[in-house]
Amino acid sequence: MKQANQPKNQLTNGTAWLAFGNIISRVLGALYVIPWTLMLGTLSLQANTLMGKGYNLYQFFLMLSTAGLPSAVAKLTAQLQGDKKQKFIGKATVISLFAGLLCSLLLWFLAPLLSVRDHNVTPVLRSLSFAVLIFPFLSVLRGQLQGELKMADIAKSDIIEQFVRVAYMLSSAYFILNSQHGSWVTVVVHSTFAASLGAWVATIFLLFRIYHTSKSMQWSQPITQASINQDKQDINLWHILIQALPFVLIGGFLSAYQWIDQFSFHPLMATFYAKLSSEDIETLFGIFNFNTNKLIMIIVSLSVSIAATVLPLVTKHRFDSQILKKYVSQAYLLFCLITLPACVTLYTLAKPIYILFYGNYAQPQQYIPMVQISAPIALLMGLTTVLAMILQGLSKTRIALRAIASGMLVKLGVQPIMIYLTGTIGALLATLISMAVITILMSIYVIRRFHLLSYFDTQKLNVIYISTLLLLVVFLLISRWEAQFISPTRINSGIFLVVVGSIFGSALLAVYKKFGILGTIKNK
Repeated sequence: MKQANQPKNQLTNGTAWLAFGNIISRVLGALYVIPWTLMLGTLSLQANTLMGKGYNLYQFFLMLSTAGLPSAVAKLTAQLQGDKKQKFIGKATVISLFAGLLCSLLLWFLAPLLSVRDHNVTPVLRSLSFAVLIFPFLSVLRGQLQGELKMADIAKSDIIEQFVRVAYMLSSAYFILNSQHGSWVTVVVHSTFAASLGAWVATIFLLFRIYHTSKSMQWSQPITQASINQDKQDINLWHILIQALPFVLIGGFLSAYQWIDQFSFHPLMATFYAKLSSEDIETLFGIFNFNTNKLIMIIVSLSVSIAATVLPLVTKHRFDSQILKKYVSQAYLLFCLITLPACVTLYTLAKPIYILFYGNYAQPQQYIPMVQISAPIALLMGLTTVLAMILQGLSKTRIALRAIASGMLVKLGVQPIMIYLTGTIGALLATLISMAVITILMSIYVIRRFHLLSYFDTQKLNVIYISTLLLLVVFLLISRWEAQFISPTRINSGIFLVVVGSIFGSALLAVYKKFGILGTIKNK
């Protein structure tokens, strides 16, 4: 039975907070590009490419250092109670501090080797090593709060982290370019170092919040024989690592795509398209691997909000099939409600969205197809993220790992073929095909496991599907009109997107409210 202080709807409440935090932090993380690229001008394409190279490698070391701890901590925090939970969190903290120090040192000393003859990448990687040092510990704090469904504190820490990061990025860029008249490489180095400052401030905030709420009442988990047995077990360091290892592979596979592209795109393009210069290839790489990827991650972050809330709920109620069906079906409804319109918007309004964030420095025929292909990629990445969290909550990590391994093999196999056939969009098409394979494999198990086809609210889902389809048609017509009559500048693109987004966003919410979709989510 629910306690008095338990949220009426844990999934919607937690998702709302995480979505709020993710949206604000992602928007801040994307909007900084506007003044940042204005200060750099035409050099922004080179700067974005360099930053993308650094971040791709940084994300790998970040994945290695966190070792799946956030999700593993969330899962076990949701299971354990009292002293067992506190001892477990203490041991997880020790692991996080050791992993952060080790991986930070590895990134610092391996930076020249990982730069692959691009000497500008070395200082960028070394600036990011400071973020690797603290981020595992920050992840443990967030995992603990996630397991306790204290999503508000996580959301606030995300916003604080991003705000501090963006503030330092812009202020340092202005100072370097205008006061010191420094180089764009120095700007990039300080911009990447900003990640560590944001992480440190967010860590201090969460420590403060945990200290002041440590004695607050927490709603209890359902008592089952499995939870009683679990409480008798001693959670040692090895057990934590075993629990965390699958989360490393599952949580890091999205970054692995960028890593594959970083080391294969240039050689394959140079082999198949010898007329392209090295500079042209690097520019194209920066557009799809960094610029469009930031747009993808804004959408994926919405799905991450759902997934992060689903994990502890599925873990707590994994032995109650009816409650599980409720949460899984509700998570899918939330996913469709949020992600489908976002992907349609990205696909149909690709040009003004790209210009708003990155300016009109690249050719439309270069970036528009990349942004459009990124929309279905974002949809599949988001759905895969939710499915993977459900499988992990059910302790079915092998199924998730097999699906991801199959998808990665497909990515490696079709990458040369797609680049040869389609050129610059080949890497994105290879990612799309790979994500489709992963999504299908995971979906088959989850649907069969819960018999969801008979449990879904098909009437409300059909409303969402039809509304999204109508939105697609309307936005396609509007985009044609916009291309003919609106000058492609940042200001015009921004005004256009605000007006269109406000009108059709309000209309979509009105439709959802009329058909009871918003009420269903709120009251489930």
